[in-house]
Amino acid sequence: MRSLAADARLGFRVLARRWHRVDRITRARIEFGAIASLLPLSAAIAAIAAAPAALGLDGLQQHPIVEVVATPSIVEQVEELLQGRDSYVREVRVERGDTLSTLLERLEVRDGAALAFLRSDPAARPLVRLAPGRFLQANANADGTLNWLKVYLGGDADATAGTTRILTVQRTADGFQVAEADIALERRVELRSGEIRVSLFGATDDAGVPDSVAQQMVDALESEVDFHRDLRRGDSFRVIYEALYASGEYVRPGRLLAVEFVSAGTRVDAYWHDDGSRSGGYYALDGRSTKRGFLRSPLEYTRVSSGFSGSRTHPVFGYDAAHRGVDYSAPMGTKIRSVAAGTVKFAGWMNGYGNVVEIQHDAKHSTLYAHLQKIGPGMRSGARVGQGDLVGTVGMTGWTTGPHLHFELKRNGAQVNPLTAVLPGADPLPTAQLEAFRAAATPLREQLALLERLTVAQSTAR
Repeated sequence: MRSLAADARLGFRVLARRWHRVDRITRARIEFGAIASLLPLSAAIAAIAAAPAALGLDGLQQHPIVEVVATPSIVEQVEELLQGRDSYVREVRVERGDTLSTLLERLEVRDGAALAFLRSDPAARPLVRLAPGRFLQANANADGTLNWLKVYLGGDADATAGTTRILTVQRTADGFQVAEADIALERRVELRSGEIRVSLFGATDDAGVPDSVAQQMVDALESEVDFHRDLRRGDSFRVIYEALYASGEYVRPGRLLAVEFVSAGTRVDAYWHDDGSRSGGYYALDGRSTKRGFLRSPLEYTRVSSGFSGSRTHPVFGYDAAHRGVDYSAPMGTKIRSVAAGTVKFAGWMNGYGNVVEIQHDAKHSTLYAHLQKIGPGMRSGARVGQGDLVGTVGMTGWTTGPHLHFELKRNGAQVNPLTAVLPGADPLPTAQLEAFRAAATPLREQLALLERLTVAQSTAR
């Protein structure tokens, strides 16, 4: 018995040292093998105990037989499983401040040639600019040599796309090769609820709601709630949205499906419906659109650095002049969206405005986006644009002292203040679509009601 106990202690010490080197599949095999190794012995004991009664031999004299049976060594089982295994798959998610070096270190990749290739090869350049939250997998040998690296890059500006881009770096006999491919995304439904304490985005962060979903919530209820002025401590929200997965791993959030917001006792809700437009729309149960015909801001997360005014000191030339637009301060490369559907009127260079896109939305209204770093793909004169489409990215072309977007709203050709102008509303859902919309919205409404009851129950329990 002493040797068996010593063997067990030795086995656990080996496991403790080497467990981190075993991937999840192998761990499952070890755990299953350990359980299975005990089954024959336990089954035999049960059979011996049950045999006399089952055979009607209760009157016979029983003589217990004790035999020492050698149990399999844990060390031997682990060594057998690890024998011949020279590579391991590890997974990490990009965190703020990560670099290629820190990511490879966390993946336990110690491969100077691989690091040099990833830093220098143009095809691997997306790895240098990975956003926080991206998912990576690496297969490396026990000595840290990289065999392959997979990076889930996510989609493009359309968060509702059904595929995601995956970049694979593969070691070959001639070095490394890079390949990109689209893989299908699995859609899962997430439900979240929260309460406003300081700010909307602070509350959505606390509730685990992604920023892009929080922004969709704001956009979906723009005509119902003024999120800049009307929020109060104690206001609450409930959301249902899609979460997109690839190969079982979370990649990014998708489309907001339903939202309910309670402000000062007033309840409003909105449900997404495929109304035939490019990205669908959000409607109340009576078919009324809950979105504005015009988004209030062309940037999702930003601040106003210079407002609409009759006179201000020009930042480049120093003289006083009217400022007939709004400047939004944002980092270089921030995506700019069209505030409404329309047709591109002009796309190109315009003197001190630098790179410019101007969009005509209806007979009266047009918008202008200036100082762009890059003009969005497809932004050419005469092209149709949907609300929220990519216009370009924030830059500092033309007469400017720093990266920002200069945004103008024009009514009948004259600039008006985008922050205070009364803008046209969105069209209601066509009557022919109401029945299908309500049929799709009803189960979502029931889920929101259930989520509210669960939230109240949890609050009462605390």
